[in-house]
Amino acid sequence: MLLLANLGLHAQNHAIQLLSWADSTVVPFATVMFESKNSGFHTNEQGRFSLSSKQMLDTIRIHSIGFQEMQLIIQKQDLKGEMRVYLIPKVYELAELKVYSGKKPYTSMKPIKKTGILLQPGGVGAQCGLLLTDPKLFFRQIQSAHFYISNIGNRHFPFRIRIYSVKQGKPDQEITQESIIVHAKHRGWNEFDLSRYHYFVPEGGCLVAMEWLNFEDNYNSTSNDKYEAQVLGLADYGKGYLGFQKTEYGSWNFNGDYLPHFTKTKMNMFLNPMIRLTVK
Repeated sequence: MLLLANLGLHAQNHAIQLLSWADSTVVPFATVMFESKNSGFHTNEQGRFSLSSKQMLDTIRIHSIGFQEMQLIIQKQDLKGEMRVYLIPKVYELAELKVYSGKKPYTSMKPIKKTGILLQPGGVGAQCGLLLTDPKLFFRQIQSAHFYISNIGNRHFPFRIRIYSVKQGKPDQEITQESIIVHAKHRGWNEFDLSRYHYFVPEGGCLVAMEWLNFEDNYNSTSNDKYEAQVLGLADYGKGYLGFQKTEYGSWNFNGDYLPHFTKTKMNMFLNPMIRLTVK
């Protein structure tokens, strides 16, 4: 826990920058949550965000992939200059994993047909992912992830790729240990190289997800009839994959839970995000 002091008595914004305790490098796109409001936003590319002296006393939780969560307590006192907050890197214990290296890359199944689009579901930290349980993916190194981006919205807006293991048919532990931020180059299928991270698909498969980013000056709302972030395609995979959604501190929910009057078979026909994975 860290006491954040010196928030001014006069109405003004005060800048805060997040840095790594290990080497003082910038920690970009971290999640900043206001505990009393259960809302928040992401820091910018320089790891900065601002607080207004008009804000009431509150507890802030800061979370970033690869770092321990930090808690800040806001007080109304004078803040002089920019404050720097150092996040402590998280130490990961590598689990024993079988590894298989194929001679040729293998990409998960293409959808049968496109069925719709998906805007950001829920608040900050919202994710939507596809459960990939094809045995041909197991124990192989992840080479790239593919996302289908609609022409609606701002396809150049950044988003984060997150990957999880699978347990009993649901997303479980996060596999990604770094914050992977990407930008789509065009509408349609975009492929993002992940080979340098050396992640492997565990037994049982994985879930590959898009996390929407919400900056304090741009909350992905519809402005002038234009959505300010990416719009992910939805598709029918037949009897194959299942889509899941979650927010920053929520649990994973099967997409079909939102449409209880449909049978599971019918829900699986149009509530799957258009995501693919290439392994080798």
